[in-house]
Amino acid sequence: MRTTFTVAALMFFVAGFIGCDKVFPPKPVETNEEISIHGALLARVNGWAIGLDDFRSYLKSIEPIAAQQQINVNSAEFKVKFLNDLIKNQILAQIAVEKGIDKSEDLTRALRDTRDTLLAAKLRKDIEKNVTVSYAEVRAFYDKNKEFFKEPRQIKIREIAVRNEAEAKDISIKLLTGENFESLARQYSIAPSRDKGGDKGWITPSLEDMQKNAKFWASIATVEPGRVSNYFKADDGKYYIIKVEEAKGGGEVSFSEVEKKLEDALREDKVEQEVNKLIETFKTKARVEKSEDLLK
Repeated sequence: MRTTFTVAALMFFVAGFIGCDKVFPPKPVETNEEISIHGALLARVNGWAIGLDDFRSYLKSIEPIAAQQQINVNSAEFKVKFLNDLIKNQILAQIAVEKGIDKSEDLTRALRDTRDTLLAAKLRKDIEKNVTVSYAEVRAFYDKNKEFFKEPRQIKIREIAVRNEAEAKDISIKLLTGENFESLARQYSIAPSRDKGGDKGWITPSLEDMQKNAKFWASIATVEPGRVSNYFKADDGKYYIIKVEEAKGGGEVSFSEVEKKLEDALREDKVEQEVNKLIETFKTKARVEKSEDLLK
């Protein structure tokens, strides 16, 4: 199992949970100054210090991202490596302060922007803590919008595509007199599926595809399995005849299957509404300007 984990790559991630003051070190001060930590003193580098409880908070905050890389943050090997990397990072940061690098314009701007981003993220998290979505709200939304909670309809089709209406009409007559769909597809179709007798296999149209090829899907939406469509002109200008061989799906998705995702979505929507309210209130008492034309 992998155990390496670069601290530098985690600094911004951890900062969102722990706080900027512990991630971005202050200027070094005398070592006898009282330093606020949580838990027994684990390490100190001049004015920076970390307690055992602080360290455990670090570990907890990186568990999700560490798990994605199959890293056990609770192993003794990892904890020792992580602590040493934290100390190394603080030493390098304090050397940078001694050299005046913290006064550089680009770093000052980056730190300010990072601070603002973290503050905005923390405010949003505080808002999220106060937002609740009840079971009744989730159920009511589901019941009101059942038409949107359906399994994707899959259809297995064969197609014949020709250039003009006369050809399409002639082939339709041949089909009505009992000629084989697959044979006619091999003989007349100009679609890539021609060599497979028009076989398109199982298809689950995406919303984008249904919008892009609206005439195609609308023309075969009501064709029952085993039936052949009337010929029709599709969005690409070709004339099609479709045979629906099989169909499955399209049934209603149960409330229990979507309850959790729906609850999360409704909560996110509520949070966004609260965020927008705060923003609009702030705008009434602040000077907010923008010049979007400069971006064009």
